[in-house]
Order: sequence, then C-alpha cells, then structure tokens
Amino acid sequence: MATTLTTSTLTVEVTETITINGVARNSAVTTSIASIAEIHNRIMTVESDAGGTGIFNVAATLPSAGTFSRATFEYCRITNLDDTNFIIFQFTDESSHYWELILEAGKSFMFGDVSSFDDQADIDNFSASTMTKLIAKADTADCDIEIYIAST
Repeated sequence: MATTLTTSTLTVEVTETITINGVARNSAVTTSIASIAEIHNRIMTVESDAGGTGIFNVAATLPSAGTFSRATFEYCRITNLDDTNFIIFQFTDESSHYWELILEAGKSFMFGDVSSFDDQADIDNFSASTMTKLIAKADTADCDIEIYIAST
C-alpha cells in the first residue's frame, strides 16, 4: 500500500505588538519548516502532585504512543493555558541528566532539535545530548497546557 499523504511546509509566525510613548515598537519573525508529515496537537492537564505528569518521550526508534522519533522531530510549542499558576518543565537526556524551566501562566515556549540539549553549567563547554523525555509539574494547582509538535 502506498501512502497518499502529501507533506507540507509549516509556517510559524511570532508577532509582538506594542506602542510606547506613541511609537509602535512591533516585531514579527516568520520561519518555515519544510516536509512536515505529522502534526500532534493536544490540550492536556499537568498535575501539581509529586512526580509530575509525563508530557512525551523521544527515542531513536520508530514513533509509538506518546513517543516521537528524534530523527523526524522538527518543532514543538508548549503554551501554559493557566491564568495564575506556573509550570516546571523537566527535560531529561539519555544519561538521565536534566534541566528545568519555569513556564509562567499564559506564556509559550518553543524549541526544535531534540538532539541539542546540554546540562553543563559552563556555556563555553557545550556538549550536545539528546532529549529522551519531558515531564512537568504544576505549581499550586493543576494546569492545562497546549502542545503542538510537527515532525517530518
């Protein structure tokens, strides 16, 4: 059986709009990612319980439920849909090292290549590691997030 799927180009645009002292200080950046064949878009709840909530995994093997292929992973946006609470995200690499990021209420975080993470404390000593999983824990109360992932 041959696929009838036609890949397409994902266009991502980030726009900031503000006027200060009567002067528009706006900005827009657009990027395109070619040959996208898969989109994963989901709204899910991140719990505030100990241990957090698994968001997704990344592996070298073919994708499966909740797991994305590192070879085809191209783009991810995560938006904290809560209007009050922050969420702590923990990115773990193949050596079980991790780094964490706080995503404030109403904010978004975007990234692409899951093979370029580093847990080193020295910026002059970057050593690329591959992300293997993402977990999250909500601050005070459970929070909803939107996840948008594009793969080739």
